Amino acid sequence: MNAARRASGGRDFIVHVIQGGTIAARRSRLSAGARMSTASSQRKAMPIAHHGDVAIHYDSYGDVDAPAVLLMAGAGRPATDFDAPFIDGLTAAGFRVMRLDSRDTGLSTAFPGVSANLCAVYHAARGGAPANPPYAIADMAADAIAVLDAAGVDRAHIVGRSLGGMVAQHLAIHAPARVASLALVMANSRSLIDRIGEATLDQLEAESIPDADAYVARQLRVFQANGIAEDFDADRIAAEARIAWARGVHPGATARHFAAALAAEDMRPALAGVAAPTLVIHGARDPVIPPAYAVETAGAIPCAELVMIEEMAHDAPPHLRADWLRRIVRHVTTLDAGTPSHM
Repeated sequence: MNAARRASGGRDFIVHVIQGGTIAARRSRLSAGARMSTASSQRKAMPIAHHGDVAIHYDSYGDVDAPAVLLMAGAGRPATDFDAPFIDGLTAAGFRVMRLDSRDTGLSTAFPGVSANLCAVYHAARGGAPANPPYAIADMAADAIAVLDAAGVDRAHIVGRSLGGMVAQHLAIHAPARVASLALVMANSRSLIDRIGEATLDQLEAESIPDADAYVARQLRVFQANGIAEDFDADRIAAEARIAWARGVHPGATARHFAAALAAEDMRPALAGVAAPTLVIHGARDPVIPPAYAVETAGAIPCAELVMIEEMAHDAPPHLRADWLRRIVRHVTTLDAGTPSHM
């Protein structure tokens, strides 16, 4: 592991480059007496938060009086992207863990039949005109606030993966009192409008996934495009796809999430005012969100820590999820985790 301190716009941030799969200096502060248990045995009855007419389902694990961690998944993906071992690691470290189904995923409100209008959003964003996606990153951030309110949580550590990372940054900018820290995995802080062509958008908007088998086939294709060959495990990918399908994968949801991301504001200028301690984890081989985007995100946030993993793309095989967990546990436990998070 190589570590260096870089400066960006007069601000320092720490960079760790992880090479060859070797992870050094792991300092997870799991207490010696921490009790491991399965996430399924700790889950509370599925609660619901409301933001206007939108219902957001979320799971809650662990001691409700413990410091809270809120997990947000990527585009079109339900809360099950954060699996039981990930949740168990956080609860064993002494945290209350909440994972939400973003709007249009899982058991939360879906928007069937609502067109993403990807090409219209694309052209508006490229031309600097107001883009009008079905809903915006700001709406998804307000959903997360509704979850914190419903759970009685005043302040939480926010973990966002891919699109969830954009939502997390919006929270840190616009609701800083609710954010104890940020962990951004495979995330960007501005639209990917310059990297996506109209043909890709047309394909995404026309996508039809009638059943679980079709979704498995789709996820296998996505991994082959976005992952690393050495990590390809068809059985694992298929099993996780079926779990997600059972939770709720809605027609057009990924396209609508993409529309929100394409229309997103450039958050980099505002990130200069973010005081929440921030960990940025990214793959050096990410074909969806290039590593340069992670570097600029970390450079925009004062004192952010950037971990660039050489053998990581835009996917989450179990060995990488375990590494993220160790780093996130270290990140949140080095902060003032003893402060109660409930209202």
